[in-house]
Amino acid sequence: MLPDPFAHMTMVDLTLPITDDMPIWSGEPRCFVRNWFVMGRTHGSREPLNMKHFSMSGHQGTHTDAPYHFNYAGYTLSGVPLSRYKGWCKVLDFTEKKLGDVFLPGDFERRGVEDGDRILIHTGWDRYFQPFDPLYYDMRHPHFSGAAIDWVLAHKLELIGLDVPSVDPHLEDHPKIFRDRENFPIVLELLTNLDKIVGKEVYLIAFPANIKDGDGGWVRAVAFLPDGRS
Repeated sequence: MLPDPFAHMTMVDLTLPITDDMPIWSGEPRCFVRNWFVMGRTHGSREPLNMKHFSMSGHQGTHTDAPYHFNYAGYTLSGVPLSRYKGWCKVLDFTEKKLGDVFLPGDFERRGVEDGDRILIHTGWDRYFQPFDPLYYDMRHPHFSGAAIDWVLAHKLELIGLDVPSVDPHLEDHPKIFRDRENFPIVLELLTNLDKIVGKEVYLIAFPANIKDGDGGWVRAVAFLPDGRS
């Protein structure tokens, strides 16, 4: 039997749970999770199994944005290679960012971000999601400035993941991140538990659901931390 390549790594789940009536942006459709069949329940005939019914947008919960989300000529979810959703990531401490703050180019330069890096940004904002505080979806939550997005593109970062709900909730600068069809980072939003790996370098796997022509979709984001690695 071949050895498990992750045997000496600690797994940290970075994914928010999907629940009925999960908190969402006010303009999004409500998230419904309902029991469709319940084993043993009798509605005419006895139901033989358990099965839930889900109704939600592809941008609720921990998810990825595809370029098509903001660029009609951009790649849809099924067009982005799966290899883009895995690799070594630097987990950066941005906990000094408060309501009304933005990420600036100097923030990444001071933290030693290099060309082609994958980064996860820990602000601690997910503390407002579980238990839920409306501050989580406040439009002034920490997010990217236009200059920071220009910096990300100029340095060809492979992936950016955040524990806040949007790269830019005002949708003024967010579309810029997908303006170039071939040069764009993978974007992950609504991550959680980055406090458990902040300051570390981890191997991330965040494969999206296989949604044909999707503009975004849910991921199960998991960080693998080598034992004893800092």
